[in-house]
Amino acid sequence: MGSTPRHPPVRVGHLLTSLWPGGIEQFVLSLATGLPKDGFQTRIYSWMGDDPWAEEFRSRKIPVFATRGPNRFRSPLDAFRLTKAWLQLAAQLKRDRIDILHTHDFFPALVGRTASRMAGVPARVTTLHNLYEWWPKWAFAANRLLAGQTTAITCVSESVRQFMIQHEGLAPERYTTILNGVDEDRFRPNMDARAEIRRELDIKDGEILIGSVGSITTRKAQWILAKAVAPLIASGIPVQVRIWGANGSNPQHAEQELMALVGQLGIGDRFRLLPPRRDIERVYTAMDIHCMTSIAEGLSLASVEAMMCGVVPVYSDIGPFREVVDANTGFLFKSEDPADLERTLRVALSRESLAGIALAARSAAVVRFGQTRMVAEYAKIYASCAK
Repeated sequence: MGSTPRHPPVRVGHLLTSLWPGGIEQFVLSLATGLPKDGFQTRIYSWMGDDPWAEEFRSRKIPVFATRGPNRFRSPLDAFRLTKAWLQLAAQLKRDRIDILHTHDFFPALVGRTASRMAGVPARVTTLHNLYEWWPKWAFAANRLLAGQTTAITCVSESVRQFMIQHEGLAPERYTTILNGVDEDRFRPNMDARAEIRRELDIKDGEILIGSVGSITTRKAQWILAKAVAPLIASGIPVQVRIWGANGSNPQHAEQELMALVGQLGIGDRFRLLPPRRDIERVYTAMDIHCMTSIAEGLSLASVEAMMCGVVPVYSDIGPFREVVDANTGFLFKSEDPADLERTLRVALSRESLAGIALAARSAAVVRFGQTRMVAEYAKIYASCAK
């Protein structure tokens, strides 16, 4: 009686713009490490270069290939560099015998889907990670054209799906919503870590720590938080604000403008920026409130991570955050309105205890946004593509 033949693992390649600490990189790392090793092999392709976060993948024995291509055109030389990088990517995909190329964001989706066709890659998956309100019309047109050679299009939230249906004009069934997922075992309440981090930050007993995790950019709009907390501080509420984030090479960076505003408001002793940390799960537990003021998101991993750590969320009322928070699990304020954020923070801080909301936030986040669920849904997509 013969044994059942074993199929070789499906080879999945992920193409990203670069490898800096951020939500897309963490998303890809979760997929790469969460998929069953006997069914899938993962390789990472960085379009712009071998960036600092590449080691996060290599330390887990996930190969990384960098093309060092441009993502902007400032001179004719950039056109030459793009063509060279595109050819290098196509050749590497062919050498690696990739079965599925999974691209993330617009530029990787543009160069990756065309290069993978040249390389003979059988299937293409692209994930839309944001509400791309800043895209020019030609970008949506290019995406619509490339959809014909895309096996699956996934969206990290229903808000993103509805946005793309409206702006790209493809049939609704072409898009699949797979909610972002977070490791529910790593991100959990930890009272020991809370005490340690608050001591490290010199947060005194009785002080309220409003924290935020995210790059310091115009889309994250942390200026709204600065304007909202200034009146709280002036009225004697013992608020401390800490933001953990970085700009990297992000063209939307806004750190200089934010700190200039903080200085003008006279809250520099209460409002500080700190670099990203690898132990961010311990940082969340030190917060009393996690505040995200974003004017555009897809489905922020940080928004869910904090809730899983038992932190009360106060988020702007953009569509993706309305998918994360409801009246039982946190607070929403009117987007781009510092006065409404101030009001919302006062309401939250007036509660006798936020413990009940924090517990509800943790429970809801685990049920809806667990990493195990997300990985299983992508594994199903990959398996369907590989048939």
